[in-house]
Amino acid sequence: MPDYEVVPEEETDKVARRKRPKPRLPALTIERYGGRLVYIWFGMRAGDLLKLFKRGRYNFTLNCIPDALALWLWVPWNGVLRRISEAKYAKRAEEVKLDTPPVFILGHWRTGTTLLHDLFAEDPTLAYPTTYECFFPHHFLISEGRLDRVFRILLPKRRPQDDVPVGFDRPQEEEFALMMLGLPSPYLTMAWPRFGPADSEYFELKGVPEQARKSWADGFMWFYRRLVLKHGGKRLVMKSPPNTSRLKLLTEMFPNARYVYLVRNPINLFSSTVKLWRALYSTQGLHNPPHLDRWLDDYVLDTLAMMTEAYERDRHLIPEDRRVEIRFEDFIKDPLTAMRDIYARLGISGFDQAEPKMRAFLDARSEHSVSKYRLPEPLRRKIVDRMGAFIDRYGYREAVEVAAASCAAPKPKTTVREREPS
Repeated sequence: MPDYEVVPEEETDKVARRKRPKPRLPALTIERYGGRLVYIWFGMRAGDLLKLFKRGRYNFTLNCIPDALALWLWVPWNGVLRRISEAKYAKRAEEVKLDTPPVFILGHWRTGTTLLHDLFAEDPTLAYPTTYECFFPHHFLISEGRLDRVFRILLPKRRPQDDVPVGFDRPQEEEFALMMLGLPSPYLTMAWPRFGPADSEYFELKGVPEQARKSWADGFMWFYRRLVLKHGGKRLVMKSPPNTSRLKLLTEMFPNARYVYLVRNPINLFSSTVKLWRALYSTQGLHNPPHLDRWLDDYVLDTLAMMTEAYERDRHLIPEDRRVEIRFEDFIKDPLTAMRDIYARLGISGFDQAEPKMRAFLDARSEHSVSKYRLPEPLRRKIVDRMGAFIDRYGYREAVEVAAASCAAPKPKTTVREREPS
């Protein structure tokens, strides 16, 4: 299936060259859309990994078996290190004071939540879950700063979906930690994408039995308490897009938390999310290629509609002085002005001290460009019809109509890229 990305004419020759596969050993090599990326499943305990394999009915493709077997070189140690970590820190973690409310970054994927999280991370008075803490949640209290140097080889220099720099010390989504802890998560779709969406009820936790809901919340708090302990009680800035549809539970768990909600033109948002999931389902799938054609477009649109509707339904649960809503297009136009406004409106001190570091971070990323996309007209119309109320509420009607006019006009010499894995 295409990822709807438009390739400038001067790059089409490069794309054509990229589509010619190099000679490979087909039985033992994985072709990945977006490039090669080591499995995230290294952070699970043995029992949870076996449950994950059973969940997919052991439907490995031959080219994924070597990487799946490699997981067992490390996974058993997660249980051992967890027992050591808990013996040392469990009591302290349960007694830690939670008197500094967190900041939750909300918004669908590809709305600028990662950039916002990165900018908050430049403030030394704040803290955030690191990639290492989210990928190895069982024992980061004793292993971070040691084993992350070893596991550094597992990470690429940039994310496969958008070339954003990554590192074990950079901010990460706590949803990955919950998944590594064995909790249900829609992100488990990454393991067996041929079977379609997994655990979608855990977006809103709607219809989830009360005991399962409590177990999920307890697991979240288990991780959160250890983050607070690790970071010395600093205010934590948390970011996971699924939290956008969990406001009812989050406001119960963290009654004084602050929230920043980002939105984006749904036409561009849809296309960018398709590209994101194509990359992650391919790089993390235990069978590959993932065969997404029959369900991915509908899943992305259904999830977008569900998350935005859930937020609109429950946003009243957050007092206005603890909630900021901002459009992606306005945020990236002047990120520092947006950050100053967020700090002021949420009552977070220290922006003047953090601003130079935020500015340096933005300068280092000044060459990063946002991809452009073109959707088939029937699909574009479907998105507009489904997201009409959202489009009007956040002022995207004019931009959507301009996009429609450009689709109707004669097309320039550009190519919709359907890249072969590199």
